[in-house]
Amino acid sequence: MHHFAYRDGVLHAEAVNLAAIAEAVGTPFYCYSTATLERHYQVFAEAFSDLPSLVCYAMKANSNQAVIATLARLGAGADVVSEGELKRARAAGVPSHKIMFSGIGKTARELALAVDEGILCVNVESEPELDLLSAISASKGRSTAIALRVNPDVDAQTHTKLNTGRAREKFGVAYDQAAALYAHAATLPGISPIGLAVHIGSQILSVAPYRAAYARVGFTEVGTFATVLLD
Repeated sequence: MHHFAYRDGVLHAEAVNLAAIAEAVGTPFYCYSTATLERHYQVFAEAFSDLPSLVCYAMKANSNQAVIATLARLGAGADVVSEGELKRARAAGVPSHKIMFSGIGKTARELALAVDEGILCVNVESEPELDLLSAISASKGRSTAIALRVNPDVDAQTHTKLNTGRAREKFGVAYDQAAALYAHAATLPGISPIGLAVHIGSQILSVAPYRAAYARVGFTEVGTFATVLLD
């Protein structure tokens, strides 16, 4: 599963003695294994190799530049939630066309940066955000691809504070409003709707909630099922 193991009672990362690193640089310190990152990315990417897909690393998990650069070299894109993360992704070698911008509370400045960078997609959380992005994109003479984040009203069967896809949560567009808002998006200047985004929670231990979310969103008559965000 990973490249950390004990050898003669001493923890190693790949073939490197971590005790030796601790002695050299002090503690605490963070140590990442390139081989582990490579393996995990390859296993995940291969699972979707029979589909037109792009694996985007969620930078909120770890925005270490070496980690991002390693994944970028492997062909991964980036899922960002702020201006800072977008800039870090670009600095680490992730091309604009492999970056999607998720998250709530995007500012006008952040949306303008996304438009200027020509990123893959902005995952829109609400009608006000959609209208703001339309105004910004149109003012720049651009067409910005968007995916509408739909709240499918599905319980992720995880800790209640990690559930993001139930109707009572604040995230995304309500399931019964998604079709109308997607149709509205198609009429807006500067906006190119390309699909849907779904995020139902974190630390999910079963595929059943995912299946339930996909089943609901897959039958929403609003377009192509474009992105799925997994934690």
